Amino acid sequence: MSAITVKMGGSLAGKKESMGELAGDLALLQRSRECVLVHGGGAEVTALSKRLGCSPFFEKGIRITSVQEMDIVEMVLSGKINKRLVRMLSSAGINAVGVCGADGGLFRGKSISAEQAGSTRTGTITGVCPALLELLLARDYFPVVSSTSMDDTGEGLNINADEAALEIAVSLQSESLIFLSDIPGILIGGEVLPTLNEGEALRAIREGSISGGMIPKVKAALSALHRGVGEIVIGEYSGAGSLELLLSGKLGTIIKLN
Repeated sequence: MSAITVKMGGSLAGKKESMGELAGDLALLQRSRECVLVHGGGAEVTALSKRLGCSPFFEKGIRITSVQEMDIVEMVLSGKINKRLVRMLSSAGINAVGVCGADGGLFRGKSISAEQAGSTRTGTITGVCPALLELLLARDYFPVVSSTSMDDTGEGLNINADEAALEIAVSLQSESLIFLSDIPGILIGGEVLPTLNEGEALRAIREGSISGGMIPKVKAALSALHRGVGEIVIGEYSGAGSLELLLSGKLGTIIKLN
């Protein structure tokens, strides 16, 4: 069986009907492929942080996680959202198991600020060990991965879920990494590109057709392809059957090297 890594945003995780449909799609997909689901949940973290009097702080779109907010991040991502997803998938007949980066040394990291590592708990991944995922997959379990982790001192870290999904997909040499996004795919001139290769992507970046926050996403995707991921799929989950449509190129954008 070939591995598929699926990354979903927190906005989708909060939609009960859509999640029920996605669980059904994943159950069908798991019959022919090994699957791993990686999730975020920043909106729910922000909501709880504000309720608890902890003001979220962002810099260039990145959450700068304080020590106090790290506790909230772990509660929401590795607790509330992760276990909600496990329950939803289990109700669809999937043997789901919830883990985070710290479990089994799946992935570790370091603070993005070397000077303020003691207070900045937003991190970046320094190493991945997929042994736990491989063990679970070999036993027909379905790993559901929260992107929280730890540094070498054992302190918690908040890792960007996109980065976690990319690194996991590389470590498993996934045939596909699917990013379920709030956008229908990569847009150029208002139209979704069904496919995009490396040369086309770099040219579009130079010409400004791909711009803003999409540039680092596309560059990260190309890096993952060079490190062994078969293809990157970016698109919107629009209901039952969407996963197969995304994998077949009928929805979203498929990025390949050639």
